Amino acid sequence: MQAISPERFIESTTGGVGRLPTLMRPALAALLISVSYYLGAKIGFAFTFAARPVSTLWPPNSILLAALVLSPFRWWWWLLLAVLPAHFLIQLQSGVPVSMSLLWFISNSSEALLGAFCLRYLIEEPLRFDSIRQVAVFVFVAVLAPFVSSFLDASFVVLKGWGTGSYWQIWRTRFFANVLAEIIVVPFIVMWGSARLTIYRSLSIWRWLETLALAISLSSVSVIAFNWNLTPSKTLLYTPVPILLWAAVRFGPKGINLSLMLVVFLTIWNAVNGYGPFVSETPEENALAIQLFLILISMPLMLLAAVIQELGRSQENAQRNEYRLTMALSAAQMGTWDWHITDGVTKWSEVTKRMFGFSPGDSETTPEGFLALLHPDDRSKVNEAISRAINYGDPYESEFRVPHRDGSIRWIRGKGKVVFDQQGKPFRLIGINQDITVEKNSEEQLRESHRQVRALAGRLINAQETERRRISRELHDDLNQRVATLAVALSRLKLKLNTQPEIVAELNKLYDQTNHLSNNIRQLSHQLHPVTLEHLGLAGALKGFIDQFETETGITTSFTARIKSKKIPFEMSVGLFRIALEALRNIARHSQAQSASVVLEEDERLLKMTVMDSGTGFDVEAKRGSGLGLLSAGERVNLLQGTFDVVSTPAKGTVITVTIPLGQS
Repeated sequence: MQAISPERFIESTTGGVGRLPTLMRPALAALLISVSYYLGAKIGFAFTFAARPVSTLWPPNSILLAALVLSPFRWWWWLLLAVLPAHFLIQLQSGVPVSMSLLWFISNSSEALLGAFCLRYLIEEPLRFDSIRQVAVFVFVAVLAPFVSSFLDASFVVLKGWGTGSYWQIWRTRFFANVLAEIIVVPFIVMWGSARLTIYRSLSIWRWLETLALAISLSSVSVIAFNWNLTPSKTLLYTPVPILLWAAVRFGPKGINLSLMLVVFLTIWNAVNGYGPFVSETPEENALAIQLFLILISMPLMLLAAVIQELGRSQENAQRNEYRLTMALSAAQMGTWDWHITDGVTKWSEVTKRMFGFSPGDSETTPEGFLALLHPDDRSKVNEAISRAINYGDPYESEFRVPHRDGSIRWIRGKGKVVFDQQGKPFRLIGINQDITVEKNSEEQLRESHRQVRALAGRLINAQETERRRISRELHDDLNQRVATLAVALSRLKLKLNTQPEIVAELNKLYDQTNHLSNNIRQLSHQLHPVTLEHLGLAGALKGFIDQFETETGITTSFTARIKSKKIPFEMSVGLFRIALEALRNIARHSQAQSASVVLEEDERLLKMTVMDSGTGFDVEAKRGSGLGLLSAGERVNLLQGTFDVVSTPAKGTVITVTIPLGQS
């Protein structure tokens, strides 16, 4: 527990001492505790029944305990030495021998040291008596410390023969006197000794009037209840309890402590002077009755004040958390809602009301009215989501549109959960709404941008195919024909110059080169625009290319076609043919594969092409976006509303799968 220097108590009682020198602080604290110990002993002797050597309430031990609780450990020996002269002075004035006084100082100090050590060890935070745990620990220590020290006390009394009665009678009288003192005196010193009086200057006039009314009421009722000269009736014994409850509820631990102290002092003072309901038996029995009565009403009232303080802090924390949550939800454009399913009552936050076009002061609508506020196309979807949440306990989540009076439409995302009662029946549906209009508008703009990009890509691909077809025809019909004419001319020239072997040999080389050039032009023309697609279809064109690929590369390549449709759209055929060509070329360039396969099949209006190889494989994610091959292939498939998937495993090869719905072009 955090130590609070008694200097704080000095400041609160003297109006402030400024910055004291280091050695002056424990000295002033020791002086203050010494004087308080002496006065407490005087009060204790004043609260002693005639012909009875033990006080009904013995404050010195509790004063020392409270001082130790408030002080740092390094000050404890100062305080113990400071109260020793005060202890001897009061005992010698009462006629107690020096030896007995010393033994009583040992028992009193042991009680204070044990209690202070336990409180400092068990309670880490400052002791304010404003929590159930602190009060429970304090009550435990307030019983434990006197319980242990009373054995010493009674042993010393019996040993020295100072006192009357048996060992257990002496132990009992001292135990209850010290317990009552600790419960009343220690909280008073700890709470008021560590408080600054300046905090009470800000109290309102009504608070001061309520405090004055409480003090007058409690004093008047206590005088009537504990003074038989005014009324002999025992029925008024518990009349102060309602006022004590008032103090506990309205004024907290400090208020109930002051009120209990007033009741304790009035009760004991009247009893030792022969007044009130506690004078009809022997002094020992009267003292025990007073002690038990005051202890038993003090403990629950202290706990009640602590419970109320904890409840108040919990409410403050809940309000702060609610405020923070409201601020966070507002910043995130979120609002809360709560629907009591059993009675149909709904509660909306201000943010939720604004989302639906309501003013903050407007009343909430019914669940049926909520559905009526939604876009007609979204009502059934939201209603189904609510029904699933209520009937099956699923989380509620739905996105819907809310038309406003000004013609605008807000997009709302609702999330919630069902709360079930003890019988497992749903009785509340609570959740949040988030305005996602900006998000939806951004998504729509992004989709529109994607549509425009895809349209542009489609036009580019179509333009590319058109240009390829034009260049292919130019190569085949014009350039290739000219090369063929050149070859014929070279052949005729060779016949005319057959008598000149050297020239004929050169002409033969030119003729062979011309034929090779013609073949290359024809092959390039077919690659730019495979005419076989128009005449043989996709399967025939792939078969012809794969045969040529196998011959040129030496890679064993199989082709399988299982197609039911008689005619595949030309755009689809071109796209698949281009993807197959690019895939096979990559196999020849990079895979180091010994075999490959191409499978073309039709299944339930889906056209699927699979290209596989047994090569080295590659990192698909690393290659994605780094080359035009995969990007071009993926874009072609997207234009045909299909799927494009590449799976590659190191040392096991690559599988490319293209799936396109038939009828798409």
